[in-house]
Amino acid sequence: MGSPGGDGEFEKLIKAVMKSIYNKGSLCVTFSDIKKETNLHQQVLTNILKKGKSLGIIAECSELGLGENGYIVLPVYVIILEQSVVSEVVEVNDKYVIMRHEVKSKLYNNSKLLCKGVIIKVFGDVCLDKPLSFEGKEHRQVFLQESTDKYYVFHFDSDFEIKPGDTYVYRYEFYLKYFPPKDYFIVEPFNHVISFNAKTYLTNGGKRVIKSVNVEYPPDIVVIRENSGKTYHEVEAVKLRAFNSIKFWFHI
Repeated sequence: MGSPGGDGEFEKLIKAVMKSIYNKGSLCVTFSDIKKETNLHQQVLTNILKKGKSLGIIAECSELGLGENGYIVLPVYVIILEQSVVSEVVEVNDKYVIMRHEVKSKLYNNSKLLCKGVIIKVFGDVCLDKPLSFEGKEHRQVFLQESTDKYYVFHFDSDFEIKPGDTYVYRYEFYLKYFPPKDYFIVEPFNHVISFNAKTYLTNGGKRVIKSVNVEYPPDIVVIRENSGKTYHEVEAVKLRAFNSIKFWFHI
């Protein structure tokens, strides 16, 4: 066996965490689950986790405020070079507005470790009759079930290897309900985003539906521009850190 914390054992640990994320639909994996999946000795695993934390690869979920116990892999060196979000109103009724959100991302593996697939998160009041559609190496449609915390996690292309130095492009779309007079949409990436763009179309059938958009930015993000026109609102920014969120308030 190699030295504790070597690349081989880090890769083994990351694979175990990713597998557990996929199987359980949770971002956090307990120590016992990791030990069971990797079959590593308790002290060896403790040393790997400790070194992973010092390198910024591993973190305890409680430290990130995720509300769960266990550990999470922080692929801070697997970055999203470009991410764009387009939101548009597709339906209006007396109770709520339905918007379609399309997310396109270009991921780059800048680490020394192999990774598999991508993890995406969706927050909000989902439309149960409209699927989440994903296009990467695989094409999938998932009909969501109502969740009390309005929080959904997916691991797509879980068998596709993204090698160090490789890029990987994917897109997905989903539908959310928004209730007047004010409701919000959250973007919270699992990876560090270098370049971010979000465009929201404010009209439907020629009629103004979204009166205005206010944006709450996380610390450290650099906003290049924010424009509002008669039919759209647009934001361009750089350096959106992993697990930091941008909140878009829609005034309806």
